[in-house]
Amino acid sequence: MLTLEYSDVKSLRFYNEIKNKISGCIDKYNGSIVSPEEIKEIILANPEDLINLNNQLIVQVIEDFDQNEFETYLKLNKKSRAQNSKYHNKIKEINEVLNYARIVGSDYFLADLLNQATCIHCNRNYTITIGNKNSKIVRPEYDHWFSKSKYPLLSISFYNLIPSCSSCNKKRSNKNFQLDTHLNPYKMTDDEKKFSFSFRKTNFIENNVILKINSKEDISKQKIENHFRDLCLNEIYNKHSNLELRDLLDLRYKYSENYIDLLINTLKNNLSKEEVYRLVFGIEINEIDFHKRPLSKFKKDIINELLNIK
Repeated sequence: MLTLEYSDVKSLRFYNEIKNKISGCIDKYNGSIVSPEEIKEIILANPEDLINLNNQLIVQVIEDFDQNEFETYLKLNKKSRAQNSKYHNKIKEINEVLNYARIVGSDYFLADLLNQATCIHCNRNYTITIGNKNSKIVRPEYDHWFSKSKYPLLSISFYNLIPSCSSCNKKRSNKNFQLDTHLNPYKMTDDEKKFSFSFRKTNFIENNVILKINSKEDISKQKIENHFRDLCLNEIYNKHSNLELRDLLDLRYKYSENYIDLLINTLKNNLSKEEVYRLVFGIEINEIDFHKRPLSKFKKDIINELLNIK
């Protein structure tokens, strides 16, 4: 899991880009869904405010709204949902006004604005944006950190759209992530960042990737464990055991005892430490730059451990 930085400038640019796509639909329902002022608040709100904002506004839109009853409604098939006018018609109206596919899903503006080169969840797959809205080639998918079906008013909120690879977005699906149960890229504390990748030998030639959690707080440990479990990140990284991990171990064990250290220090005479790691290992070593190269966090952790082995 990588981090994202808050940006009032980017969120406001995002709002200004999409507001005209929403205004006509708001007028169609004469403000019976949400007002323009409320729309702006929904789009710009920080992650810690989004659920409360959704809950405050949804009861204005749907009379006698009950969250448990609504979640039962979501489990119904399409035909059964259509017979439930209390939720069905109003949710259709909300989805028309805040239509993710029309407003965000087919556009490249947000991808350019966020400018994240790899998946925030796994840091394994590139999510580089190529093309634009007129010449579409590839861009990241957006994981709705708070499910857009469970929280329909948050479907186009800036801080609810996490740039992800297709694999992680599909794995996420409608799993119920909350701020007190999972890692949020905008809200990660220092204690929630205290995890690292390591390895253990399974037999003479094979090794497994393992996750080390060094957080002091139990809630931080649980969030990390939940996040890796629900996105199957342990399994995903273990698939790299015979690829990137083996290459790094070969450097350490098949050459001189301090080969990696020697290689780095020799090149550092002419290059910066960042340039050395980029040239030799194809990774970034500063947290803020992890997203620029796949597996940067993983490889940096493994290399640091290998350098400490005597």
